[in-house]
Amino acid sequence: MNSKRNLILLAVALILVLGGAALLYSRLSAGANLSGVGGAPSGSQGDSSAAQTVAAPSFPMATPEGEEIALSDLLGDKPVVLNFWASTCPPCKAEMADFQTAYEAYGDQIHFVMVNVGDAMQGETREKADAYLEESGFTFPVYFDLDYQGITAYGVTGFPHTYFVDGAGNLQLYAPGMISAAGLQQGLHAIAPELVPAPPEA
Repeated sequence: MNSKRNLILLAVALILVLGGAALLYSRLSAGANLSGVGGAPSGSQGDSSAAQTVAAPSFPMATPEGEEIALSDLLGDKPVVLNFWASTCPPCKAEMADFQTAYEAYGDQIHFVMVNVGDAMQGETREKADAYLEESGFTFPVYFDLDYQGITAYGVTGFPHTYFVDGAGNLQLYAPGMISAAGLQQGLHAIAPELVPAPPEA
């Protein structure tokens, strides 16, 4: 009975994710091409200055201590880099050291929101995520998606996935898949140009 309920919940979540993906894609594609940050050469993702303003969707998430907050609590005062990840996702783990380095350099001026997606990634559990974080010694802020609401709001269908939000709370760029160190720097430069230098030309 419990497995049947879980199957129904998973089916509903999948429908919501696909619906969210279609909605967010249609909103983003109305402006400039905002993707292409992950490992792409500088300048290949289009002219973000021509993009329409798209407010970053909010969603509830839990802190490691179990407190529930909303992404909107972090929007509007500082730029935000939002990353969806899982400890059972090798590409997610491969980019984590670059996020830690960036957090150490800019964490006082940019919100780093590293959202673990839980069992939306097959095999992931809270225990595995906690063990991975402790073993790796990462200190960036970690949050936990609640009932797939984060990945639904952003239409995320694969991991990792990173979004760059400016200080006004508007989406500027997104990187589907693993992001390179240069791509991460490029995204951070886009939302905080006075703070983060552009990556060197390849």
